[in-house]
Amino acid sequence: MNYIEFIKILRSKNVQPTYIFQGDEKYLMDIALEEVIKTFLTKDLESINLSNLDGKTNDFGDLISSCETLPFMSTKRVIVLKNPGVLVEKDGVNEDMIKFIENLGDHQILIVFDSNNDIKKNTKLYKSFSKRDQNVNFEKLKGTDLNNWISKKINALNKTITPADINYLIQQSSYLSRNITTTLYDLDNEIKKLVDYSKDDKITKELIDNVLVKTLDKSIFDLLAAISRKDADKAIALFDDIYMMNEPIPKILFMISRQFRLLLGYNVYKNRGYGQGEIQSKLGIKPYEFTKVSTQGGGYSEKDLEDILERILETDRILKTRQTDDKLIMEILLVNLCTRK
Repeated sequence: MNYIEFIKILRSKNVQPTYIFQGDEKYLMDIALEEVIKTFLTKDLESINLSNLDGKTNDFGDLISSCETLPFMSTKRVIVLKNPGVLVEKDGVNEDMIKFIENLGDHQILIVFDSNNDIKKNTKLYKSFSKRDQNVNFEKLKGTDLNNWISKKINALNKTITPADINYLIQQSSYLSRNITTTLYDLDNEIKKLVDYSKDDKITKELIDNVLVKTLDKSIFDLLAAISRKDADKAIALFDDIYMMNEPIPKILFMISRQFRLLLGYNVYKNRGYGQGEIQSKLGIKPYEFTKVSTQGGGYSEKDLEDILERILETDRILKTRQTDDKLIMEILLVNLCTRK
C-alpha cells in the first residue's frame, strides 16, 4: 500500500500489529510515524508507551521484550525499529523470529522503519510483511496529491499560489525528475524560502524564477540551449556555474551525454513517423523533460548529434586515460561543440 492508503487505515484505527515502512520519500515516512504516535498515544504517557529501538545498538531480544510489554493506561504501545537492516545482518532472521512478528498481539503497533530500504523484497522477512499487506511504500507524490500538498503548505504559511504556478514550481524544482534526488524535504525548504522572500501574499512565477536554486537537471538544459545557439561564452558560464555547485565533472559529462542521446532518439523516432506521445513513451521520460527535448531536438540533424556524441565519447576517454586539467578539457569540448559547422 502507499502513504495515502495507510493514512486512511490509520484514521479508521483498523490497523494491524506491524508494518514495514520503505521508499524514497522519508518526509512522508516521518509524517506517517508522527500520525501513528499521535493516533494511539497521549502526550503525558508517550514516554511510557513508546519504544524507539535502533538496529545498530539493539538486538532481537530487545525487540521481543518491547513487543511483549503491555501498554500502560492506553490501548496500544508503539514500537519503532530503525535501521532494521543492521539488526538483520547482525543477528540474522530465522523462522521463529518471522513467526513471532507474524503473531504479535493487538496491544501494540510495531513500525519497522526501513528508511534506507535495506530489507530487500526477495527476503523472507519482507515477504512476510507483504503477504499480510503490511508493507507501506513511501514513493514520491504525483499529480493531484503533490499539487494539493504544495497548496496546503503555502496556504499554511498565509500565502496563495495559482494551479499554473504550482505546476511551474514542480517543474523548476525537478522533484519529479528521475535523475535528481530532490525530496519533499527539499521542496519544503524551497517553499519556505519563497515565502520568506515574498513581499505580498502571492507566490508568483517571477518569484520562483528569482528565488529557486537551479538544479543540475535544469542547468544542463540551459547549457544545451546555449550549445544549440552556438553561444560559447554562455555555455562556458553555465558550465562554470555547475562546476561551482561542486558537481563532479564525470557526472556533468554524463548528464550532457544523456541529453544529447535523448535528442538523437527523439530525432530518430520523429524521422520514422512516430507521434509525440509514442516518442515520449519510447524515450521513457517525463512530460516536462520531453517538452525540453522536443523543443531542442529540431535544431539538430541525426548526423550532427552523432558527431556531438562522438566528441563527448572522445572527451570521456581523455578524462579517464590522461593526467589533464579536467575543467579545461570540458571547456575545450564546449567551445568545439559551439563552433562546429
